Amino acid sequence: MGTFVAVVIVVVAALILGAVLYVQHELRGPETRPVPVFARAAMRRARGARRTRVAPGDGCACGGTIGRTGRISSRFGELLGCTGCRRSWTEDGRRIVRRRPGGARRDQPPRAA
Repeated sequence: MGTFVAVVIVVVAALILGAVLYVQHELRGPETRPVPVFARAAMRRARGARRTRVAPGDGCACGGTIGRTGRISSRFGELLGCTGCRRSWTEDGRRIVRRRPGGARRDQPPRAA
């Protein structure tokens, strides 16, 4: 009878330990969880696809054409712009993301002066 009680105590302790480990795993955020190998490789491919550089004459996502604007930024140097929207890029093709407070209209054609 004493052996049976010892086995039940060990099994219950193992179940409690397993439950504690499972809850701790679920409470950790996704950034702390280990990433599976296949998901990590897919994220690398997607990240690499987003890093495409543009050049004058390329097409924009809106359907316009990317070209030189004649504007010079103190931070980025000469700028490239799209004829159909307000997107802009640096001379070496990196996208410039502008964040304006108050929810400005995104990707709208520039207003006529």
